[in-house]
Amino acid sequence: MKRSDLSGSRKRVVGILSHGQRGLLLTTNEDEVWILERDESGDDLVGSKVIVEGVVTGFDRLRVDWIGSA
Repeated sequence: MKRSDLSGSRKRVVGILSHGQRGLLLTTNEDEVWILERDESGDDLVGSKVIVEGVVTGFDRLRVDWIGSA
């Protein structure tokens, strides 16, 4: 299934959290990069391996409901 087919679906991903030009990024072990849409900064977890749960809002965007250490 293509990412674009998943818009609006719930997703749980694990990866390394980092800062990018468009905000927080999550890079998975499969080298998928997700742009995270989140109201809170999440700076305390940058550089860490995290679990992110949320709703896919675009090809590479995930609206975060929850984020925590993996």
